[in-house]
Amino acid sequence: MQWFFQPANFILKRELLWIPLFGWALYLMNPIAIKRSRPSSAIRYVLKQGTQRLQAGNKVIIYPEGTRVADGKLGAFKTSGAALAKEAQVPVLPVSHNAGEHWKRNSFLKTPGTIHMQIGPTIDSSPLSVRELTETARDWIEQSLN
Repeated sequence: MQWFFQPANFILKRELLWIPLFGWALYLMNPIAIKRSRPSSAIRYVLKQGTQRLQAGNKVIIYPEGTRVADGKLGAFKTSGAALAKEAQVPVLPVSHNAGEHWKRNSFLKTPGTIHMQIGPTIDSSPLSVRELTETARDWIEQSLN
């Protein structure tokens, strides 16, 4: 996704930055690193940092499930991405992919293969509530995976 959506900043859990080599490379991508143990401060940080990055012309990439789920499954979506879109007054661009086939949940190892990605239509954030925006994006992603 870093290649398709340039310049981009990912929202990720701060602990990933502590992994030798991998975390150091992540750090160089200037992510929005959050403490998932403190959800209320994490959302405030995402809204502040995300809005600044969007206003600077960057894209902000959010994995709304918060963590990897089993291949072929779709977990519950958190509303932080929709809240950021509403706050920054930008549309949401849903994306689906099958990377879970090659990078299993709870595994650091990846297997070779082709990852298929689908990019959906933009969703205007202005007329929808945060919950409606989240559900609209989730519905499109769910349909694209079937």
